[in-house]
Amino acid sequence: MEQSKEKSQVVTDTAKGPLSGYLFQFERALLLLSSLETDTDYVSIEDVDDIATHKSDGTVLISDQSKHSISQSGSTFADTSYALWRTFQIWIEKFEAGIFDKNVTFICSTNKPISSNSILYFICNNLFDEVSDRISNLRISQGEKLDQLIKEDPSKGKSIKAILDLIDFIIKKIDVFEVIQPSIKIDDNSDLKESIHNKLHLNSEQFTDLQKNNVYEGMIGWLTSHSLYKWRNSEVAEFTKKQMDSKYQSLIHTPSVINAVFRAKHSFSIDDTEIEAKRSELFVKQIELISRRPDAKDRTIKNAIEDFIRFEIEHAYLINEIGDFTKEDFNKFIDLCYEEWQSYFDDKVVHDIAEYSDDEKNHLALDIYSFIMKKLNINFADDYSFTTNNVYIKNGSFLKLSNIPMIGWHPDWEEHFKK
Repeated sequence: MEQSKEKSQVVTDTAKGPLSGYLFQFERALLLLSSLETDTDYVSIEDVDDIATHKSDGTVLISDQSKHSISQSGSTFADTSYALWRTFQIWIEKFEAGIFDKNVTFICSTNKPISSNSILYFICNNLFDEVSDRISNLRISQGEKLDQLIKEDPSKGKSIKAILDLIDFIIKKIDVFEVIQPSIKIDDNSDLKESIHNKLHLNSEQFTDLQKNNVYEGMIGWLTSHSLYKWRNSEVAEFTKKQMDSKYQSLIHTPSVINAVFRAKHSFSIDDTEIEAKRSELFVKQIELISRRPDAKDRTIKNAIEDFIRFEIEHAYLINEIGDFTKEDFNKFIDLCYEEWQSYFDDKVVHDIAEYSDDEKNHLALDIYSFIMKKLNINFADDYSFTTNNVYIKNGSFLKLSNIPMIGWHPDWEEHFKK
């Protein structure tokens, strides 16, 4: 069993790098897709390149080779890396095949900073004659290194030989490389998520961090799942800007995004001491006035106290720390809650209170409390509905009103508490 666990751990660790690179490629695809300006323009993944953007007629606009390193000390597109020279070879071959033309922008994208001393940086920032000389000098130095390695051990130097073959290919096709060299760019953005948020206009005050994450994850999931589906069916993974816009609109209007403005109830840790400290509050006494089975009453009170505490915490958090809502927003919601309570209370308690027996009053109280806490649908700031995970905002608001007290559940609530 120990050997099996150890083997499993090795596989898991080994998978981290490829999986991170896989996700990075889809992040790059989303960033490029969100940068398109025309509805019919599109992004392709693993077709003409790792990622590419196209006009509606298929003309390539951008060819993107994306390389990712999960290691803290890792690098990509290093001077003598296979990835760098293989990238150039791919671009040259596809240029010669007519897939690319001189108007294409060629991007080396990575999550690691590209050194200003690197040959890639030099290629992107200098005249071609100087670039050609730098490549030739690298070929000479690496050739000498290979000769020395072979002299020491004939079995060594295979990786250097593979890279030299690629450099030789570039030198042989130097006239083609001269055409594409001015269009080679570096994008070493290590925070693609933030860039995507900006492109999708998610950094406005309209969205909370939870909402931004839900939209972002939904967009990445959409690209990933649809790409896999298309590849399994021998289709090209292509996504138009119009498709992206439609997906974006559907995501920002889904309940998971709309309701993400409030933290889920499981985010709060409430201990017994906090619960006991609230048992003397007026909102608890209002619930205690309603007769019901003792164990049911205990659960009802405990649930109410927890909702009240969550509401107090989230109210302060959203106003003072996050700033997504103002005190005025909550006051407007409290006013709306009062109106909803008054409307339902008046609908249920239709006769003079003295005309009801004690049992009838208790049944009315049970009905009013149960409806308000469990069945009433009401939106916060017009747009935000509630789920079981954040209904504490609604319930806490009504409990706050009953703690003032401005409302009550029992028909006799004013006689008992409003003195």
